Amino acid sequence: MRRGLPVFVASLLFAGCATVPFKMDPQAAFQDTEPRIVVDEFEKSVGQSFELLESVVFSFFGKEFTSLGYLSINPDDQSYALSCMTPAGIKLFELKGSGDQVEALFVPPPMEKNRKQFAAAVGQDLRRIYFDCVPSSGAEVKEKKYRMVFKQKTADETVEYTFSGTRRLLTEKRFSKGWKTLSIVRYFDYKEFDGKLYPEGIILYNKTFHYRMVLRVKEVYPARAQE
Repeated sequence: MRRGLPVFVASLLFAGCATVPFKMDPQAAFQDTEPRIVVDEFEKSVGQSFELLESVVFSFFGKEFTSLGYLSINPDDQSYALSCMTPAGIKLFELKGSGDQVEALFVPPPMEKNRKQFAAAVGQDLRRIYFDCVPSSGAEVKEKKYRMVFKQKTADETVEYTFSGTRRLLTEKRFSKGWKTLSIVRYFDYKEFDGKLYPEGIILYNKTFHYRMVLRVKEVYPARAQE
């Protein structure tokens, strides 16, 4: 399954572009900055409940492929839903989840035998990207000249949050277990929509399955009211 999942996903998607034109904020000094203020200001300014349309470029062993995804995020109950299709509008897969419980609503026939594993892998990537984007108050803090790093440990993994740039925004989340890096998420080029900030570009490096996803936001929509 570890090799089969990325190979299968790559076989579904169309060839994409190699360059990632995301901008990074200029460096800014972090000396004499209160760590909790950095976290609180970011949490207040960033969008947390939303729906968006984004392109997904998937890289695996030197090859790149692209698709379109419609994503819904609700941090109140840690729920999410993703529908992914080719640029021609052909559905690739659809799933929804809450926490670590994921349901695959549609998968292509070749993935039926691995439906649960496929949904679990994609769901974990989405949770790592879009949920828990600020460290807890008990996180260890390392203050660097041009960045601030918060390290938070749980029984399952260690998460490092890096804040940097002139606006002191979250620019990286790093997940590890022991000495092994599990995945890295990097955030680029935050833009304002309806009074909230959203990263226009996101790169996820999945070290377990050895692939990279580049997400580029096309449209942001306010989350629909819960019925």
